[in-house]
Amino acid sequence: MEQKRKEIIINEIKYWKQTRLLPEQYCDFLLALYTEGNRDDVEQPTKQVPAWAIRVTMIMIGVFLPFALLVIYFTELSFVLQTLILSLFVIICFMIVRFFVQHKMLTHIALIVGALSLLLLSIRVSDIFFSESTSALAITVICNCFVWLLIGWRFSLMYFVISGVVGIILLFSSFFV
Repeated sequence: MEQKRKEIIINEIKYWKQTRLLPEQYCDFLLALYTEGNRDDVEQPTKQVPAWAIRVTMIMIGVFLPFALLVIYFTELSFVLQTLILSLFVIICFMIVRFFVQHKMLTHIALIVGALSLLLLSIRVSDIFFSESTSALAITVICNCFVWLLIGWRFSLMYFVISGVVGIILLFSSFFV
């Protein structure tokens, strides 16, 4: 059998095993048959992350977002400290997303919170450096919308694509209407 065909069949069997379309024993048998007993071609199952780690991460994200809003809007902290706290929060969110992607787990909440935090951070920086400049604010929002489009395209998340497109349309319509 052709090598390319064999790879396609092996990938399909792996998909069946992952989505449990066939019982695991059948998939193992078929993989052994098509790999000719060579189990090096077959991926070893990834280590499962404990459920408590997922819960702690989600709680941490859920606590950080209100904290970020509190830091920006209700404190008299210096700009540098506010920027540092928000930057740290954005970095933590995207590190969590990377961790979830590596373990093939749910990344939606961390992505959404990270994107909103990045929007808050960039608007705050734009407001401090270019106060009273609507064009700087518009450029900041456009850049965030393009980041959302990129995230939506990269992870095949339609709500990010829609958010990016709607944000761009609303921004342009506010300038031209």
